[in-house]
Amino acid sequence: MKKIILSLIFIFFGIISTEAQTKETIENEVWNMEIRYWEYVQKIDTIPYKKLWHKDFIGYPSFGNGVSNVAKIAAWIPVLHENTTQQFSYTLYKKAINCIGDVVIVFYDVDEIWTNKENEVVRKET
Repeated sequence: MKKIILSLIFIFFGIISTEAQTKETIENEVWNMEIRYWEYVQKIDTIPYKKLWHKDFIGYPSFGNGVSNVAKIAAWIPVLHENTTQQFSYTLYKKAINCIGDVVIVFYDVDEIWTNKENEVVRKET
């Protein structure tokens, strides 16, 4: 499985108000955002995907040639779906979530799966 260690401070800073929320509530809210993240990837729905990211986000994603901002952050999604004879799907494995003040860190694994029209797995990245 791909090991994902994602510090969500970059994505969610300023999006989730931590006032009057329990640690568990905040962690659940962030995990649900992670679920939506992958749902948008599967549906090639880049507009709501970009809304998950803080408007001032700058990061160094695993795709491309360097630093990216919100305008470019969804560039990798259409590439997953280039082969129109295959359907992309995924499975998430939540490992841990920890809310420390205004920072939420999420650890999870993901299987990325491509199936053909007969629903046979033709490619799987774990």
